[in-house]
Amino acid sequence: MRLYAPLYEGDSILRPDAALGEPALKVFKSPAPAADLVRSNIPADAANETVLDLYAIELAARRDRSIALARMLKSLFASIGAWLERNEYAERDRFFAASENLADLEQRQRHFERTGMAHY
Repeated sequence: MRLYAPLYEGDSILRPDAALGEPALKVFKSPAPAADLVRSNIPADAANETVLDLYAIELAARRDRSIALARMLKSLFASIGAWLERNEYAERDRFFAASENLADLEQRQRHFERTGMAHY
């Protein structure tokens, strides 16, 4: 650590107020300046009119939740329906693929057209 000679009369390493330009007690005991972080751009007379309508907010939230739930259930039922349909098509294709010759395939087609079932 280097110690420099004081430049001005009265400056000293032992006196911190000489470096700061003001007495040390005044610098360290003064309150820190507080900044206004939040300012409103609403005029004072209109500030009371901006009360939140909690009932309307709750109704809107319930409506939005119901809409979201209805969409989720609709997509769920659509995917279940598509899965069942694919399963039905796979069963029908296996039924037709099990035919041994062309005559058996035509007989299976007539059976499927009459009954709608993919088994004898």
